[in-house]
Amino acid sequence: CLQGMPAGMAHTKPETSEVQLNGTSELMDLLHIDVETDAVDTKPGREDLPCSVSRNVLRKQRHWEKQVAAKKSRRKEEKLRRKMNRELESASVPFLCRVMKAITKERLAEARSTGLKLCVDLSMTDCMSDKEISRLAGQLRRLYGSNKKATRPFHLFLTDLREDSRLYRECVRMNDGFLNYTMDITDESCLNLFPPESVVYLTPDAEEGVKRFEQRCFKLD
Repeated sequence: CLQGMPAGMAHTKPETSEVQLNGTSELMDLLHIDVETDAVDTKPGREDLPCSVSRNVLRKQRHWEKQVAAKKSRRKEEKLRRKMNRELESASVPFLCRVMKAITKERLAEARSTGLKLCVDLSMTDCMSDKEISRLAGQLRRLYGSNKKATRPFHLFLTDLREDSRLYRECVRMNDGFLNYTMDITDESCLNLFPPESVVYLTPDAEEGVKRFEQRCFKLD
């Protein structure tokens, strides 16, 4: 095909094609460089992202650790406070008990010297059954307990109570500390201990109830 064409034209076309190819190659090289440059520019951004996330995670973890440590410290302080309160309560309760016992003992001792005298006549216990004896022993225990709690206790007497009687043995068996009760126990009759004119019998069968006791007189309702 090139034989029929002029010599100048035969050499011109290949040169033009070569220039075009060279230009295209340079253009592709430039485009390739731009693409690589863009790729290189975007890589640092992707590499920085994990670092930023890691810093946030570390910051949150430190904050969580501080909260956990604070909760542990508060629980420890609360546990120590409860322990101290228990120790104070355990130390104060025996002291209060000793104080109350001393006050009660002082009141009962004063009642034996200046208080009103209250006698329980037990002369009829020989006629009681064993069940009635047990109930009476419980009633005497409650009577003594109520008298101990009173602000103005009575001077109690248990009269006609013999040590060999069933009631005496039942009181010792049922009532702890019965032998140490702050009251007078005697086998004598109340009529032998006090003048008959000063004795007032109290009975649940009475028509009038006693509301208040005073020295040498009774307030009847």
